Amino acid sequence: MAFRGKEIFVMNKVLVLGAGAWGTTIAKIVSENVSNKVFLWTYEKRLCSLINAKNINSKYLPKVKLNKKITAINSLEEIDGDIIFIATPSQKVSEVIYKIKKKNRLFHKRKLTFVICSKGIDAKKKKFLSEIVCEAFQNSQIAVLSGPTFAMPLAKKMPAAATLATKNKKTSQLLVKLLSRPYFRIYTSSDLIGIQANGVLKNVLAIAAGITEGLQLGENARAAIISRGIKEISNFVIGIGGKGKTVYGLSGLGDILLTCTSMSSRNFYFGYQLGSGKKIKSILTKSKHVTEGFDNITLVYLIAKKFKKESPIINAVYDITIRKKPINAIVKKLLLRELKQE
Repeated sequence: MAFRGKEIFVMNKVLVLGAGAWGTTIAKIVSENVSNKVFLWTYEKRLCSLINAKNINSKYLPKVKLNKKITAINSLEEIDGDIIFIATPSQKVSEVIYKIKKKNRLFHKRKLTFVICSKGIDAKKKKFLSEIVCEAFQNSQIAVLSGPTFAMPLAKKMPAAATLATKNKKTSQLLVKLLSRPYFRIYTSSDLIGIQANGVLKNVLAIAAGITEGLQLGENARAAIISRGIKEISNFVIGIGGKGKTVYGLSGLGDILLTCTSMSSRNFYFGYQLGSGKKIKSILTKSKHVTEGFDNITLVYLIAKKFKKESPIINAVYDITIRKKPINAIVKKLLLRELKQE
């Protein structure tokens, strides 16, 4: 489907949950494609007022002017929508979804479409975010949006591409229309599991890549970590029922190339600081953003162990971040493993 540069009128009400940089960017993109309002929910009252008064998210997306069709809201009781983009931190998705179900009766009366834009696994329930949403709203359509997309460049209309996964063809067609712009190209897939797994695992790999940078091990070491990490991700995705080819698409290889090579990546920068000798508590305290790779590493480690797949890089990140083992000792252990055929 080619983008023709015209607004499309959508009878459905569009809601974005989460007014961080990514959620705000999603709202901005969608607002360029629809004639009606786009609602942007945030738990921060002051931020809500600022967005509505000045059409700018000065906290998470500074200096980017927002479309006047974007209306920020703060109350879960007041939100409304048929198409709902979820862009909260992954560990908050379950809490927000079930609060909506409990407090807002409007969502009980209609067929909903949820688009998961967050990347992670629910650590407490040990489930993908699509499973969490399906359990709360059983008759809803589920889609996942993922790819190499830092929020700020995309909000500034710099070219990017992402993958949208859903099982329903009509849902896919509608969402592609909502999200496609001349600067934002959407590819489609049906592999919900593979795309979500990619989003989780690339964050763990980014921590490992960042550690090599912090230790000043050089570009050769980083390239080796990324290459072997992709192999681990492929084994993991196939092991849990995803498609191997998904790993080499935008949500996998594309996002890995971005996240594992840039200081703009929260997870890469987290690893860089670890490699530079900083303590985890200090890093997390000073950070304004959630580090999804750290939040998910324990569950990723346990799943990899369950499927009995060799995952030395996942194990190494787990040993460093959770078991607090010395970084240099873990690096040495990685390098001195038994030699094997590629």
